[in-house]
Amino acid sequence: MGTLWVNGKIYTMNKEHEHARAMYVEHGRILKMGEEGHLRRTYAGRIKQIVNLEGKSVYPAFTDSHIHLIGYGEALDRIDATETTDLQALLESMKQKDGNDDWIVAEGFNDRLLGEMPTREMIDAVIPDRPVVLKRVCRHVAVVNSKGLERLGLIHHTVIEGGKLGRDADGKLNGVLYDAALDLLHKELGGNREKNVASLHRAIDSLFAHGIVNAHTEDLFYHGDPLETIQAYEDVLADLPFHAHLLVHEQVVDTLIRHDALAKRPRFDFGAMKLFVDGSFGGRTALLSEPYTDDPAQRGIEVHRPDHLEALVKKARSYGMNVAAHVIGDAAAEQFITLLEKYPAKRGTRDRIIHASLLNDALLKRIQALPVLIDAQPIFLSDDMNLLFDRLGNERVDDAYRFKSMLDTGALVLGGSDAPISTVDVRKGLYAAVTRQSFEESGALNPPERLSMYEALRSFTYAPRVATGTHGRDGLLIQSYNATFTVWEEDFFDLRGRDILDNRLVMTVVEGTPVYEANVVNA
Repeated sequence: MGTLWVNGKIYTMNKEHEHARAMYVEHGRILKMGEEGHLRRTYAGRIKQIVNLEGKSVYPAFTDSHIHLIGYGEALDRIDATETTDLQALLESMKQKDGNDDWIVAEGFNDRLLGEMPTREMIDAVIPDRPVVLKRVCRHVAVVNSKGLERLGLIHHTVIEGGKLGRDADGKLNGVLYDAALDLLHKELGGNREKNVASLHRAIDSLFAHGIVNAHTEDLFYHGDPLETIQAYEDVLADLPFHAHLLVHEQVVDTLIRHDALAKRPRFDFGAMKLFVDGSFGGRTALLSEPYTDDPAQRGIEVHRPDHLEALVKKARSYGMNVAAHVIGDAAAEQFITLLEKYPAKRGTRDRIIHASLLNDALLKRIQALPVLIDAQPIFLSDDMNLLFDRLGNERVDDAYRFKSMLDTGALVLGGSDAPISTVDVRKGLYAAVTRQSFEESGALNPPERLSMYEALRSFTYAPRVATGTHGRDGLLIQSYNATFTVWEEDFFDLRGRDILDNRLVMTVVEGTPVYEANVVNA
């Protein structure tokens, strides 16, 4: 016995514009799509329920191809500083946070909104007696108070390879931590199995409410013992119909392989070894071939020395693993691409270029010859439009977020959010990909690099499934595939500009069963 979904615009995403008015679902699979009358006759006697979609639009359910699931769940339970414009008010609200010796954490401040970069002295003036951390929106920069520096064991002479400690005009530590310096913070704030289970539940509930049922995530270094983190995933995904693909941070890969912990589970599996080549535009730590326009003394940070970076790629190959590398700046991309050319991926597999935020024509041509997927975050373009012009200048900025050129290389291009750095709202990713405008609808950045709505939707539906080898049953809405889909009030293909952001998710369905409903669709 099954369910007949009727009176909808059900996009297969197999071919552009291909859609049906009805589909019949049995045991979580699509048995047939077509016209309602034909399906009624074909499955007469087997139809248990008929759902009237009332003209709404249906797409395969989404995948967020770059997220930190546990980190996102943690952020949902912490003080949200993303819209904060008043540092004093933020610190006063943090001061009221319960606890005795635990860190007080605020997530996602933006120094551009605050008008200045916070320092330890500013935090000390309000909260001198407990360790405090403010995480910048990029999560490659954080600010701690004096108690925080003390807890982290950071003193005047501390040197951090692959990172940086901020200093004031007198050379004293000002509490600002950059890139690899945050590793100390990750260890200090690391969770445990119980906390990570709670964070995963919060994250997945939120993702269902955004039409997301699958995620490529990287959590195994930041939240305590990586073996316990895997146990938390086992606990949560034993009961929830959600799939996760976990990248394996280079600092825990040896431990996990030694414990034979990377076997595929029913609802999650493991992917490439993850490493960082550079930092972020926001912190001026993305590695550029030419200096930053707004700070000519800076060209960014190498998280690893070139010889160490090469050794990490060789280590991944020795384990039979692909490599996933965070690269923002063009110099970082050049370093990683050179290593992929020197140490090719195993035949039939793809390495992962994460972000690929600044690519010139020469780099794109080299990518064309490599078996790679590009893990892109269109939302970054709209979030950071003004910052990009400041950091890169008017000429170089045209090489930022070249989504169309990425597709043209033949690489598999995936859409994601990098939450909690940005929102998981897929509508914002689609808007950014097809308009290349800020959310204030500024002029478009390099319009020829826009994606079509079909291309943008595929980057959040089918392409991520191809990347993890699950495209034989998910990512499209066609016969024999899982009935895993989203129902939307309006048709994304008909929407323009900010109207994309106003489309309303009605339902998220996994293998025929709703996991989120905004309103009950009339049966």
